Amino acid sequence: MNKKVIIPAIVLGLVATSAVVWKTGIASAHFGGSQDNKDQMAQELAAKLNVSTDQVSTAFAQIRTEHQAERKIEVSTKLDQAVTDGVITADQKQKIVDKMAENQANRGNAQGQKGKNREAMDQWFSDNGMDSAKIHDYIGFGGRGSQK
Repeated sequence: MNKKVIIPAIVLGLVATSAVVWKTGIASAHFGGSQDNKDQMAQELAAKLNVSTDQVSTAFAQIRTEHQAERKIEVSTKLDQAVTDGVITADQKQKIVDKMAENQANRGNAQGQKGKNREAMDQWFSDNGMDSAKIHDYIGFGGRGSQK
């Protein structure tokens, strides 16, 4: 076979495999969330696919970025519904969006603090005049939220 067919096929296989691995949570379940574990995962997958670790890492980064963008759109849509339903105001929606961006930026700094983070978020909602249980009905916490 010629290189013009093989290389794209390998890259496509890499991206598809990476998407499945990350989407199903196998990588997180097997390798945890630390950077060392992610690097190990990239090295092992690269070896199995006979491609460079950089290609795997780049594919993972692209998939992660795509998922984050999808999640932002999903959350915004669900929060729009919460505004429409009178659960929150448009100003409160923006505060939630800003807080989620802040949390995403700080995500690596709070490993192993899930319970404390939940308590802190519940307090943050309360401090901003929102019922965390009602917000949870729309966007959930640490997951995909409800199917509203």
